[in-house]
Formats: sequence, C-alpha cells, structure tokens
Amino acid sequence: MERIRRALVISIFSRGWAAALALLAVPLYLRFIGVEAYGVVGLFASFSILVGFLDLGLGATLTRELAKVSAKTGTLADGRDVARTFELAYAFIALLIGLLIIICSVPVAQHWVQAQALDRSEIATALALAGVALACQWPTNLYSAGLAGVHRQVQSGIATMAFATFRVALTLVAVWWKPSLESFFYAQIASMLLQTLGMRWLLWSALVLAGHQPQLRMSIVRSCFTFAGGMTGITITSIILTQTDKVILSNALSLADFGIYVVAGTLATGLYMLISPMFSVMYPRFSSLVNAGDTSKLIDLYHTSSQAMAALVIPTALVIAVFAHEVLYVWTGDAGLGQQGAWILALLVIGNACNGLMNMPYVLQLASGRTKLSFWVNVGAITVLVPVIWWAALSFGAIGGAAVWAFLNLSVITVTPQIMHRKLLYSEKYKWYVESVVIPISFCVAFFLVLRQISLEMSSRFLLGLILLAYWFFASALVILLLPRIRNKLKLHAAFSFRHSQGL
Repeated sequence: MERIRRALVISIFSRGWAAALALLAVPLYLRFIGVEAYGVVGLFASFSILVGFLDLGLGATLTRELAKVSAKTGTLADGRDVARTFELAYAFIALLIGLLIIICSVPVAQHWVQAQALDRSEIATALALAGVALACQWPTNLYSAGLAGVHRQVQSGIATMAFATFRVALTLVAVWWKPSLESFFYAQIASMLLQTLGMRWLLWSALVLAGHQPQLRMSIVRSCFTFAGGMTGITITSIILTQTDKVILSNALSLADFGIYVVAGTLATGLYMLISPMFSVMYPRFSSLVNAGDTSKLIDLYHTSSQAMAALVIPTALVIAVFAHEVLYVWTGDAGLGQQGAWILALLVIGNACNGLMNMPYVLQLASGRTKLSFWVNVGAITVLVPVIWWAALSFGAIGGAAVWAFLNLSVITVTPQIMHRKLLYSEKYKWYVESVVIPISFCVAFFLVLRQISLEMSSRFLLGLILLAYWFFASALVILLLPRIRNKLKLHAAFSFRHSQGL
C-alpha cells in the first residue's frame, strides 16, 4: 500500500504541476497571441483528442501485458517483444497523424473556422505545424502506458513534470520573442520531440534484459486483438462523445467566442490532473489482482480507490462549479471573460467530475478484460445525444454544448454501474454508490451552497483566490473524514507513523 500511495502522490503532483503550469500560461498566451489565435490552439487540442482512436487500444493493452510481467504471470522477454511491436506500430501511426493533419490544414482554415482578425494562410500554416507537433508527441502516450505497466509511475511522474516545465517555458519565450502562432507551434514541436525521446529511454531502461534483442512479433498483435479491438471501439465512441461539441462550436461560433469556450474547457479539463494519475496508478494494480484471482484484495482496492477519487474530484469540481465566475476571474484577471464563461465552466466541470467518478468502475472492467459494456453505452449515448448536441450548440451556443456534456455524464454515472455490477463484484454496487458518490456529493453541494450566500464582491483578486482555496481545503478535509475507507487508511497510517517515530 505504501508503494501505491507514493506512486499516486508523485503522479498527482506531477500531473498537477503540468496542469498548473499550463493553466497559468493561458493568460500569458492570451496576452501575447490573442483570444482568436488561442482558438486555433484549441483546435490543436481537439485534433489531439480526435486522433486518439488511432491508438487502437495499444496503450491500454501494453499496460495490461506489462502488468503480467510485474505479477510474474508473464516473462520479461515477452514484455520486451510486446513493447517493440507496439512501438513500431505507434511510429507508423505518428507519421500517419502528421500527414493527415497537414493535408487537412488548408481546407479547415479556408472553409471551417470563422476567423476575423487572423489571416487564413496563417491559420493553415499553424495547423500544419500542429500536425508535426502532434506526430512528435504521439509516441509519448505509449511509453507512459508502458511505464505504468511496470509500476514506474514515480519515474514517469518526475519526467512528466520536467518536460512540462520545459515545454511551457520554451513556448512562453518563443511567443514573447515573436508573438505568433508559428512561434507557439515551433516551440511545441521541439519540446514534444524531446519528451518522446526521454520517455522512450525511461521505458527501455525499465525493460533491460541482457542478451535479448526485442523483435516485432505479429503473433502478439493477434493474441491481443480482442482486447485491443474493444479498446479501439471505446476510444472511437468516447472521442465522438467528447469532441462533437467542440467540432460543432468551432464552426457555429466566431473564433473569438470559440476561444472563450476553449479557455473555460481548458480549466475544466484541469480536473484530469487528479483523475488521470488515479487511473494510471490503479489500472496495472487492478490487472495484477484480477490475474492473481485475489477477489478480497480487489474489493478493498476498488472501494478505497473509488473513495480516494471522490475525495480528490468532488470538492475540487464543485468549488469551481459553484464559484465559476470568481474562479475564471482569479485565473485570467478578466472580469468580462469570467462573466461570459462562468456557466460554460460550471457545466463542463460537472460533466468531467462525473466522468472521473466512473474511472474506477471503468478500470475494473478493463482489468477484467471486459470492454463491451463501455463500448455499447457509448454507442447508445451517441445515437441519442449527438443530435441533441448539434441542436443545443446551434440553438444556445457554447452553453448548450456544455449542458449536453454535463447531462451525458450524469446519465452514465446513473446507469452504467447498475449494469456493470451484474457481472463484476455484484454485492458491492450499493456500497459504491452510497460511499463514493452520494455521501461526498450531497455534503459538498450543501456546503458550497451555504458559502455561496457570502458576498465576495469587494474582495481583491488575490484575496478571492485565497478564500476559494480555503473553501476547497475545508471541504476536502471534511469529505475525507466522511469516507470510511479513506478515514480508516489514514488512521492506520497515522498509528504506524507514530509507532515508527517512537521506535516501537
């Protein structure tokens, strides 16, 4: 448990550091290149997610296969061959991604985005450079997944923190020296290429086996085809669900208004600095317990990790949602932008929070090799909600798209665990709902609605930030005390630390 705790702390801190740097850099990017140009950066972020289906489930499969090596149900030689096979496939995919975005850059600039101040040739050049940057970054996803599989989250986290710092610093220097989209993306290309090379070195350093030359083996692809195929289906449908609003809004809104949506979405996505480390740390450990057939430890880890996710996500999401206007003002210093983006931010962060709470049930499904449920839930949601997203975005603009995202995730968290627990850990369903969802949400909603009645209008930007931070801290502390497994783990840890300090 201590190893899990250390890996989780480092992962959260590194993702938090990276996300915090990115968030703090946004106001500076807006100052140097403007909100319209930042809309193009938002398109780059959407491209990054839209091509996610080309992962073909290889990242999750590599994590699962290398977790078998860690659990001693697989050999290191096989793990090295899996890594080499998937590495070569990823290199080909990276080339394909770069070419695809470069080819699409001119049509998108000419016929899709609604630019006012920016020249369309400048947008096309920027999008082409974005394709190169994304191709350079792409293999990093595989190497990070591999490091999670061999339980090297600490090394991965430290590297992520270092590379994120370098990327933001280099980009800020570039746009300060020459404020343009080209400067922004040239800095992204250099930093992302360096990150990919660094993460590759870390993974292969963890898979050293003297005298063994890793080989491309198509038999590996065939043996992993079912699981990887299921993951591909989930990825494609998830991308459609999460990116439809952005694709529609990028065409329906002016580039400046879309830039506001992107700014609010960037802050809401910062919630994943808490969600993603939990997923990356817990997935290989769930896989190891499933492969070992240790159901009692699996149940304990399932509830503990779910409650830890609730303690991390719910207070953070709800303080942002309830005080969205204030949060945007503290972040950007722009009261007008805070007013325009408040409802968008509140709805997006609520949707992201529900998505985060579903991560541990999702991890349980993947560790058990079950991908059908998530795939068909996504297909059903697409069938019903994509037309609604189109109508809402065109009828109500940015707020409409954000509202559909929140409704989608509220529906998923209500329905999906009901189905999943019929096959997996049947007796744990109600305990999961009550302890990991109902209790923390009910408390935080009541707590923040009471605090909302306190006027903050006369507070300075700095003081307002401190007040919101204090609200979050007290809510998080009280939620931790309300969650039984987290509370008990903390008691045991405190007792152990006390005995250790006394030399007992």
